[in-house]
Amino acid sequence: MSRWERPDRELPPFRLANLEGKVWNLEKLAGKTLVLNVWATWSAPCMLQLPFMQQLYDRFKDRKDVAVLTLNVDEDSHSLLEFLAEHSYTFPVLLGNVYVNQVVRFLSVPRLWIVDAKGKWQWEQEGFDAMDAGWIGDVEKRTSMVQEAAGG
Repeated sequence: MSRWERPDRELPPFRLANLEGKVWNLEKLAGKTLVLNVWATWSAPCMLQLPFMQQLYDRFKDRKDVAVLTLNVDEDSHSLLEFLAEHSYTFPVLLGNVYVNQVVRFLSVPRLWIVDAKGKWQWEQEGFDAMDAGWIGDVEKRTSMVQEAAGG
């Protein structure tokens, strides 16, 4: 089960490292619409969603106006590289455990956040419905709506 909501607050700025140590931050991503996925390796719904996230990443990866990133909330990130390689996932993974726990009232995964090019948090989806064949199209549509509303 999943639902889309409009967040009632701003997404706080972040400075998060990926698995290779590169630091990503919200300020440097300004000008791009962001699709952020919050996930964990211990979550069965996340495991169902990740292949769709890879497809979504593949569709957007060459665009200059959209960035698809994932925020992993595992407490122990040591086995993440092996996990990603085992499943052939190539989307960016930021180590987001501390950040996400500061942003959300209760940790539940997966979550999908869409942030406009000015850094305003526009959409949040909690959960994932593996039976929703139109999920990727829905995310693309909401991303386009956010861009159009921002004049992009």
